[in-house]
Amino acid sequence: MANKHKGSNNERELLKIFSENAWRAARVAGSGVNDESPCDLIAGKIGRKFAVECKSTRKNIQYISKAQMEDFLIFAEIMGLTPIIAIKFFREGWLFVNPKDLRDTGKNWAMGLEDAKKIGKRFGQLTQ
Repeated sequence: MANKHKGSNNERELLKIFSENAWRAARVAGSGVNDESPCDLIAGKIGRKFAVECKSTRKNIQYISKAQMEDFLIFAEIMGLTPIIAIKFFREGWLFVNPKDLRDTGKNWAMGLEDAKKIGKRFGQLTQ
């Protein structure tokens, strides 16, 4: 499956999870394609609003470019949304991490599976 198609399917899966749990969520048109859409989902419930960047990997580490992260954080701040990185590690399900917890590798930000399991949250923990 092409990476773009896989990413879109993962975004739809996460959108469905939010919706099935009484949140309102929407995919951002053109996310990952142009500079005008620096996040994948926007999700909200009374008193809580997230800008969500969705990632998935078969590896034990997920990288995000510094430029992409900067655009994402600026967008979230301007919109008054809490930024969250949703990472779906192969056979682990979704883990949600604060962008501040990503590790600086020089040209990228990174989150390893073991760290994500320690400091990340599952959907129920994120939304309680």
